[in-house]
Amino acid sequence: MYPIINLRYHKMDLHWYLRSLEEVIIRVLSSSFSIEASRIDGLTGVWVGGRKLAAIGIRVSHWVTYHGLALNVTTDLSPFQQIVPCGIRDHQVGSIKGLLREHSHSNGRGTENHQDIDDVQLIDITHKSLVKEFCEVFQVDLQCKPSPVLIS
Repeated sequence: MYPIINLRYHKMDLHWYLRSLEEVIIRVLSSSFSIEASRIDGLTGVWVGGRKLAAIGIRVSHWVTYHGLALNVTTDLSPFQQIVPCGIRDHQVGSIKGLLREHSHSNGRGTENHQDIDDVQLIDITHKSLVKEFCEVFQVDLQCKPSPVLIS
């Protein structure tokens, strides 16, 4: 999610903006997947059990934000074993799909309403939840405009 926001209309505070993006992700994980996520003091991102599920990287020019967040939904995490993600040596990377699978195996059944979800559905649920929670946290209303129809 790469929101472009003029912070002059919200709060001209980059720490507030980063914490607000984290809050969006924490709410998504809780409301859509019953995953309890948190922050770790001194580290930007969202964490579940010591695993980083979301990375945040922003650029701001004249109080207008660019770039944003990456939430691991169905990501193949094997390449992360070859690097030190985000320069943090003592934490691993996780994904929503991986956490749901672990929960399913640990209790012998699928997670509430998520046992038979394929990757496309999981991404769709996450996308819709990100938009909803973003609108709530930032108190905005997004309007989607239909794409113009091209006649050839």
